[in-house]
Amino acid sequence: MGMLMEFKATCPVDGTTFTYMSTPSYSVFGRALDGLPHGSWIFPLRLPQCPACRFPATFRDLEPAERTRAQALIASEAWTEAGEETPYWRLNLAEVALGRATGWTRIDRLLQATWECYGDPARYGRYAAQLGQAMDEIAADLKPEKAEACVVHQVFVANVERQAGDFKRAAARLDQIDAARAVDAGMDERIALTRGLIANGSRRQQFPDR
Repeated sequence: MGMLMEFKATCPVDGTTFTYMSTPSYSVFGRALDGLPHGSWIFPLRLPQCPACRFPATFRDLEPAERTRAQALIASEAWTEAGEETPYWRLNLAEVALGRATGWTRIDRLLQATWECYGDPARYGRYAAQLGQAMDEIAADLKPEKAEACVVHQVFVANVERQAGDFKRAAARLDQIDAARAVDAGMDERIALTRGLIANGSRRQQFPDR
C-alpha cells in the first residue's frame, strides 16, 4: 500500500528548494478503459512543482542550453497562460521546450493531463482533442517501435475521446487499429466494451478489471 511521505525537491531552473507530499511505493491492480490506474494510491501521481515558477522539478540537472530554454519558457506568455493548466499539461510543455519530448512522452503526459481534469467538461474536451491530435501525428512513428503498446494507447485515447463526447472520432480510431492489432483476449474485451459504450452514447468511465 502507498504511504504518505514528505519529499524534498529542487527547482532545476532557479534552485528553489521545497517539499511536497507523495509516496515511495504503490500497487496497481488494473486500469480503466482510458488507462487511469486503480490501486493503492491516487493517480496520476502528484508532480513536484517549483512554488515560485511552477516549473516541474522532475528533471535532473539541466544543461546550460536547456536552462536557457527553460528560462525563456518561464518568461513567455505561453507559460503564463499555462498557469491555469494542470501539472502534467505543463510538464509536456516544458519537455517540448527543452527538446526532451518524444512521441511516447507526449502521449503519456497529455493522457495523464486528462486524468487530472475529470469533472471539468470544457477542459477535458480541450485536452482530449489535443491528445487525439498528438496521437494521430505520431502513431505511424510509434508502431514500428512498439506496435502492441501503440494499440493499447490508441484504445486509451479512443476512450478519452468517447468520454469527451466525440463518439465518431472514438469509433474511427478503433476502426483504424482493428485490422493491424495483435490478437489479445484482454484487448479484445476492452475494444468490445468501448464499442458498446460508444453505441450507447455513454461517456462514463469504465473499469473492466474491477
